[in-house]
Amino acid sequence: MFKALGDPTRLRILAAVAEEELTVGEIRQVVDSVQSAVSRNLAILRDAGFVADRREGTNVYFSLRRDMAEPAKRLFDSAAPRFAELPGAKDDRRRLQRCLEKRAARSRGYFESVAGDWERIRNSCFDDRLGSVALEKLVPRGLVVADVGCGTGSLTFELARVANKVIGVDLSPEMLKRAESIARELGAKNVEFRRGDAEKIPLESASVDAAFCVMVLHFLADPARAVAELVRITRTGGSVVLLDLVPHNQEWMRDEMAHRWLGFARADVEKWLRAAGCGAIEFELTGSYAGERAKKNGKRAVEIFVARASAPARPGAKISEGSDAAR
Repeated sequence: MFKALGDPTRLRILAAVAEEELTVGEIRQVVDSVQSAVSRNLAILRDAGFVADRREGTNVYFSLRRDMAEPAKRLFDSAAPRFAELPGAKDDRRRLQRCLEKRAARSRGYFESVAGDWERIRNSCFDDRLGSVALEKLVPRGLVVADVGCGTGSLTFELARVANKVIGVDLSPEMLKRAESIARELGAKNVEFRRGDAEKIPLESASVDAAFCVMVLHFLADPARAVAELVRITRTGGSVVLLDLVPHNQEWMRDEMAHRWLGFARADVEKWLRAAGCGAIEFELTGSYAGERAKKNGKRAVEIFVARASAPARPGAKISEGSDAAR
């Protein structure tokens, strides 16, 4: 452990992955080093128990190990406050910020470019019944509902048929422009669209009766943070509904559709919901809802999960009208 922390470059690498999960290539850019040296130093940090790696398709991501052994944790906690004093630390931080900005720009660029054709692209990969699968988890009518990562509003308008009000949130201006145009065509008066990040939802805490996040988590840098945000905006006893992919091998989705994650394991989804304070969690596989293109790629059809949890009680929080707690 002391050897691992005894090299300035390894300390700079550790500082970078403590900020953000990164690939070897991104770490190489941040510390301005050659890939072979970065790989060697990462191996030393991993073997010493400071760094964890995670394979996602053809990429390997490195992050700070959250379950460090106690001696390693004490050493890291001693060193971390002085990372900013390392030679080159300011330049490393600037390069890290540029890496993260490039990631965000790639994702934004993809959605801006496909907004006008999004319904066809999405339906070529996933069955259009997905909205109904999510909607089945919301039985009571007349609620205020959030559709986070609404895109062009395919689920938003389905929810509007039973909800009193639906607030669609998306980061892409082009997607929202298309959604607002469709709303005008449909004469949908009970929908509202807001531009915002799923990891920092522009809604007040405990302001909706239900929050939906359908086929969005796999695009996000930090899905756990997004889940916590969904729980935050939902009133006590209200529903948080997640619908997304289970782990799969459709690598082309990362390259062609800007997917950051190739699906999620049940244990991770439940862990995120519990960390946000949710108790009873329902989780079920819905079978394959793959569109024609998804069926033709990879070794097996893509499966979908749907998870539902009730938002936890908070001091002074209003109980959702349609919740189990209210009844």
